Amino acid sequence: MPPRNLQNDPTPLFHHVLHQPEQPDGSALLLLHGTGGNETDLIPLGQALAPRSSLLGVRGRATDEGVIRWFRRLEMARFDQQSIRSEADAFADFLPELLRVKGIDPARLTVLGYSNGANFAAALMALHPGLLGRAVLLRPMLVLDEAPRVDLSGTRVLTVSGQADPYGRYAPALTDWLRRSGATLDVRALPTGHGLSQADLNVTAEWLGLHRA
Repeated sequence: MPPRNLQNDPTPLFHHVLHQPEQPDGSALLLLHGTGGNETDLIPLGQALAPRSSLLGVRGRATDEGVIRWFRRLEMARFDQQSIRSEADAFADFLPELLRVKGIDPARLTVLGYSNGANFAAALMALHPGLLGRAVLLRPMLVLDEAPRVDLSGTRVLTVSGQADPYGRYAPALTDWLRRSGATLDVRALPTGHGLSQADLNVTAEWLGLHRA
């Protein structure tokens, strides 16, 4: 599929919003919301974490009973594999052109995903290695039934799970896969549930300060 020309297309593949700070430093955060969210949900979080970064919020296209998601869920920890792959393919086709149109340097981009958005970011790294060079995955899990063998050397990833999160027990499978794939990995587990806490902000802000290009 040829890249989509976003400047001439009135119906872009994914709805999105760009927030520009008053004094941008050239870095950018790609914000991927959780279940039921939208493209603006994580803008306040991005502003708090990186006040001089451009913030690009994108909305997932899948729905389950009217709830917005990045891909369809079948059960608590079982997901529609075709939905994951088709949405990942569409996003991988969409993102480079979006960054070009918005004037964002891909080398200075960090993806920040929460819950379903973090899971989608991890799936993107598995299905389209090289698309994302840095990622912060908050409350993530591995959603691919068979994660492919890929080379993620040079990819930097922070994962933050909650020790009281019912989904937390699924996080180690993802971090094990990231290690096997060669990613530079920072794994944190906080005494929290599925929701985000001030500790999440502190850990993420520290990591971004060290690794944001």
